[in-house]
Amino acid sequence: MNKRKKNKLFNYISKVISNTILVLLIFIGLFLVIYVVSGKISQSKGENPKMGLFTIISPSMTGTLNVYDVVFTKKINNNDYKTGDIITFYSTNEFFKGTPITHRIVDVVETTGSGKMYVTKGDANSAVDSDKVYPSNVLGKVLFKVPQLGRVQFFLASKGGWLIGILIPALAIIAYDIYKVIKLILLKSKLTKLRNSHGNI
Repeated sequence: MNKRKKNKLFNYISKVISNTILVLLIFIGLFLVIYVVSGKISQSKGENPKMGLFTIISPSMTGTLNVYDVVFTKKINNNDYKTGDIITFYSTNEFFKGTPITHRIVDVVETTGSGKMYVTKGDANSAVDSDKVYPSNVLGKVLFKVPQLGRVQFFLASKGGWLIGILIPALAIIAYDIYKVIKLILLKSKLTKLRNSHGNI
């Protein structure tokens, strides 16, 4: 393969990669906009968000959801959750109060006074959770997970992590721009030499 073909192939691969990254960034951007707007609308109504992203920080669901996995949840209308659904919820337990928990529904019970409640359990736990879950405390059903994405989140939240997260993409863009400038200079130099050799200047 000659130099010209190599350059052509390199330019083609660079364009494919840059276009793919651009499309991914657009999709991620649109998703984040929808996610934030949905959250703000729900917040203004005094409701829990319709969608949520939560990082798994305990091994209670190991085998199904591992520590550092990120789950995407969506609230179901009328809280029509069924046995077998994995849900994220706020526990009434004093120890976990205020911390979202992601466990599986193992039973749905009707109680006198409190109405429908969910019995939950971590897949890796030997016993069911001590407190039943009120439908109003359910944040949503887990629709899918992104394995180990939480590691990126924790890294970016660490000292210097956010700086690296900004610097690396910025340096990559600068390096690519420098490469394009150098390529343009070399092309102009070749054109100048070509003109001089033909006596056009």
